[in-house]
Amino acid sequence: MAHTFDPRDAWRLLDERRLSWHDPARILRHLELERCTAMADVGCGPGWFTLPAARALPPGGVVYGIDIREEMLDHLRRRAREQGLDNVVPVLAEEEDEWPVPTESCEAVLIADVYHEVDPASLFIGEVKRILRPGGVCLVVDWKPEPTPEGPPPEVRVDPADVAAEFTAGGFRFAGPCDVGPYSYGLKFVKPARE
Repeated sequence: MAHTFDPRDAWRLLDERRLSWHDPARILRHLELERCTAMADVGCGPGWFTLPAARALPPGGVVYGIDIREEMLDHLRRRAREQGLDNVVPVLAEEEDEWPVPTESCEAVLIADVYHEVDPASLFIGEVKRILRPGGVCLVVDWKPEPTPEGPPPEVRVDPADVAAEFTAGGFRFAGPCDVGPYSYGLKFVKPARE
């Protein structure tokens, strides 16, 4: 990974000022979580999306919060405990393309603000495909390629056309763009159902 977020700055990921431009409710609605029994938040960090997703799932639903940094998962565990959420499963991914999540266990996968850190994309996308059930939805949210007041340096950002090409090459169907806020783009993909 060329550019990764420093876990010592986790507090920045929880700053409530982010709500004006990176509102979890606005983004998560594209996943229709009320119909899910399990979803994964890949690159979950301290849980900006994970915890709202856990509250949006129906009773018995579970969220896998996946991250490569134990420090981020410690934040997630603490925050889930403080908020009384017992349906959050922190998952340490020792490799960014190998996650200890059951095969075809999720109806939805969220990849928010981390796709620009992924290398190689093909292995990462293969792992997304592995954990999604046939007909499952993946939402990729990442920073627009042009400079914005927030986000990583423009030179590490990924053009949405490249993301779409990589996911379709990985066997996904592009379901269209999603409105996710002023600084980010959202792309929705579907894992084809078995024939």
